[in-house]
Amino acid sequence: MPLYCAAQHRSSAHAALRSASTSSRQRPLLGIALKLVSVLLLSGMTVCVKSVGSDIPVGEMIFVRGIISMAVLALVAYWIGGLHLLRARNWRSHALRSLSGTGTMFCLFLALTMIPLADVTAITFTSPMFVTLLAMVFLGERIHLFRWTALVLGFIGVLIMVAPHLSLAHGSTLGVLAALGAALFSAVAMTTLRSMATGEHAITITFYFSLTITVCAALTAFQGWPVPTAEQAALIVLAALLGLFGQLLMTFSYRYAEASTIAPLDYTSLIMAVLFGYVFFDEIPTMSVWIGAPLIVAAGLIILWREYRLKRRTAGGER
Repeated sequence: MPLYCAAQHRSSAHAALRSASTSSRQRPLLGIALKLVSVLLLSGMTVCVKSVGSDIPVGEMIFVRGIISMAVLALVAYWIGGLHLLRARNWRSHALRSLSGTGTMFCLFLALTMIPLADVTAITFTSPMFVTLLAMVFLGERIHLFRWTALVLGFIGVLIMVAPHLSLAHGSTLGVLAALGAALFSAVAMTTLRSMATGEHAITITFYFSLTITVCAALTAFQGWPVPTAEQAALIVLAALLGLFGQLLMTFSYRYAEASTIAPLDYTSLIMAVLFGYVFFDEIPTMSVWIGAPLIVAAGLIILWREYRLKRRTAGGER
């Protein structure tokens, strides 16, 4: 999604890629291809979720996603190095990242059932703005002119996109709030990762995230889960598989190309959201989306460019 998958996926994938091995050979074309396929898979996941979201509770869908993810990740861990890979070293950071990622997924799935795909995707692109603010407040990072400009630009874009929803039905307003919540929780997860030790394996981080969403989703069963039809069950399982493999491919994409090359490709999910929304749900973005979304995207790209310049400057100073 942001569709990051938007966001769970975003937080989970960013978590994984931060701990990914940096020793892999640089193959930028392969990295770009993996990233684009991951965006396609994650966008496909949102279509599945939205298709059954009006009939199947969010908790039930997330529970299935968690069970499938844990099973696959345990098998992958056993295959590549043994189940000892699932041994966590920093439980406190794992807990915060996993809980914030869980909040991301619940909010994202809820938003998908209430407002158009393009709206959800564009709103979740505010996550880098929240990361910047959280890093300033909790990590003591200084924000200079470029990032303040990005924040103001993004905030204007959010206001333009959100305004029409605030005058519509209650469900539309709740959907916007859920999308913003997904972006905020995703930012918390990514901010936590900045302060985590780098010793955790990607499989470990993703496994405990999946365990957390499974436990939290199971708690919603007390409200009553309907038995899905065969078609609904197939879509739920497909959503889980698309989300998992999209996340894993995103992780591997950062092993083969630099983040400055890969990260901007996240914004192709907005194109896919507009296309999928029109094809599968007859959704046509409103004028507020066409005006506000580019401002949010521009804000994210400014923040990304600034971080890239700072890293290059720091690396140059260490030589």
